[in-house]
Amino acid sequence: MRPQRFQQFTVAAYVDAPGVRAAEVWSDGVRRPFGVAATVEPGVVVRHAITVQARDGDDYREPERPVEGEPAAPMEVPGLSGGEGGRVRIADLEQYLAALLNNAGSAEIAGTYTYSGREQRGSVPGLGVTFHDGSKAFLPFVHVHRPGQGPGEAYALPSEI
Repeated sequence: MRPQRFQQFTVAAYVDAPGVRAAEVWSDGVRRPFGVAATVEPGVVVRHAITVQARDGDDYREPERPVEGEPAAPMEVPGLSGGEGGRVRIADLEQYLAALLNNAGSAEIAGTYTYSGREQRGSVPGLGVTFHDGSKAFLPFVHVHRPGQGPGEAYALPSEI
């Protein structure tokens, strides 16, 4: 799935999900032209970028040819009620968003995963999506903060918020 269409799909999947207050297209100019900003219960704003690794042989000058397969097996959606003091672990936020995309029912998505759940963890939190056509989407968290707070420096993320 190409970046712009995946961005629209992601916004729609988040907006339709329980526990999501808002979701919209987000970008950081030419540095991160594709991304999503979502506000989830209990009041956490996450902005993640979207980059896509095209399937072998895909030519972006040609019309996109989606490949469908069996939708990903449903995943349990963890709660984000916030632990002690209403704080949310970033790893739980990764799992939550991965489950929302996984469970959105797209026949193009083969599965999702979290960066913190991989054997070789990423340098920042986030999630990934694999597609039946062999392409992949990477969704690193750029900013995570509470509403009304400034986003802070890109990728300078706490372990909980």
